[in-house]
Formats: sequence, C-alpha cells, structure tokens
Amino acid sequence: MFSLAFEKREHELSADLGRVKEARDFADRCALEFGFGSDARYQLKLSMSEAVTNAIQHGSPSESDPVWLSAVGEGDALVFSVRDTGRFVPRVTRGGELPERGRGLEFVRRLMDEVDLRPSPDGTLLRFAKRKTDNVVAQPAKPAASR
Repeated sequence: MFSLAFEKREHELSADLGRVKEARDFADRCALEFGFGSDARYQLKLSMSEAVTNAIQHGSPSESDPVWLSAVGEGDALVFSVRDTGRFVPRVTRGGELPERGRGLEFVRRLMDEVDLRPSPDGTLLRFAKRKTDNVVAQPAKPAASR
C-alpha cells in the first residue's frame, strides 16, 4: 500500500537558465519525500531539468517571466507540473532525422509513466508522472551498529 501523506508542493522561479538546478533540487526533495529510490529520483530530476529548460528557452520571452512548478501525489504516482507564459510551437522534423536540439520532451516521455503537454493562450503546461512500484521504493537506512 502506498502512502498518501505527500502534500502538494509549489515553487516559482524566474525564466533564467541559472535557476535550473533549483528546479532539479525541488524535484529531488519531492521524490525523496514521496519515497522513490535513487534511480527513479534521477529520472525525475532529469525530466524536471528538461522541462524547465524548455520552459525557459522556448516558453518565456523574458528572464523576468515566472516558471511555476508543482508536485502532487496522485495515488501511487508523483505528478509534476511545469508551467510557463509562452506559446507552444510544435517542432517539425523530417523523417529519420535526429536533431541536435529539441529532444528534451522525448527524454521525458521515455523516462516517465505519463506525460501530458497542454498548450494554451496563457502559456504551456507540461505534466509528467512517475508511478511508485515495489522496485523503486527507497529502503529505510539501517542504523549503524553501536560499539
């Protein structure tokens, strides 16, 4: 049985690439509190890094624009949202080509159990979720043996 004790977390940062580490740290803290092991935590941090980098580079016209992050537990899944103020423009690729840039969303899709991109006139929302399974649950640390 999974714990439902995880309370919603929110964080706001400016659209500055220097703040991406702050977003990764937010994702890692949430994933740790939710009970994910190191492999799933790494996947969540990488997905957050890609999502926020995209929001900053493609979604926000100014470094002063906000990027909003949230994390919420939904049953056995930890769901993150990244919202920016820009308009999503789909990238057109030619068949068989693997571009040097623009692969971040594909990374997120491969690492997460669910990904939902929601463009709107007010900005773009990217939701991604990782489900907790028995093989990714962090094991409690064993107490050190006393002498």
